[in-house]
Amino acid sequence: MKIDDFCKFLGISTPTIYNWKKEKPNLYTIVMNYKEEKLNNLSKEEEEILKLFKTLEQKEKEYYILDIKTRIAKKELDKK
Repeated sequence: MKIDDFCKFLGISTPTIYNWKKEKPNLYTIVMNYKEEKLNNLSKEEEEILKLFKTLEQKEKEYYILDIKTRIAKKELDKK
């Protein structure tokens, strides 16, 4: 994930993250470690799904989230 995209994800401006690097190095380190460990460890499929998901309208997102949850619940019921 590019730094600009990461800043959007955090809800901050790009200069803010660079200011943190100078003025709040511990906070910057924590944030960047999160970025490296959590956000960059997606498989290609997960990255593609996330990219596509971000293009959807809010109602569409809600629909697909409910659909996924329903499918998981059905699998769990079928196992019993």
